[in-house]
Amino acid sequence: MKKLRKKLLFILAICIVSSFTIISIMNRTYASKEEEIFITYTVQAGDTLWKIAKQTNPNEDPRELIYEIRKINNITPIIYPGQEILVPVKGDR
Repeated sequence: MKKLRKKLLFILAICIVSSFTIISIMNRTYASKEEEIFITYTVQAGDTLWKIAKQTNPNEDPRELIYEIRKINNITPIIYPGQEILVPVKGDR
């Protein structure tokens, strides 16, 4: 009877730990998927991708944003006045 009780307690402990692990992973997954909103930005004379990234998302790392802008728009680092590009706008602006 004691062995059965120990086995049941062990199984219960594993279930509890597994549940907390799964919940923790799910929370991190959903929390990291913030909704992305895009704006259409018309490049002005003197603009750079760095300047646009800092201007539109001051709280984000401009290097990551520049990568995203280039990927979304399929462009090189060289941009031209009048060019329209999609720029992701993140969370807390």
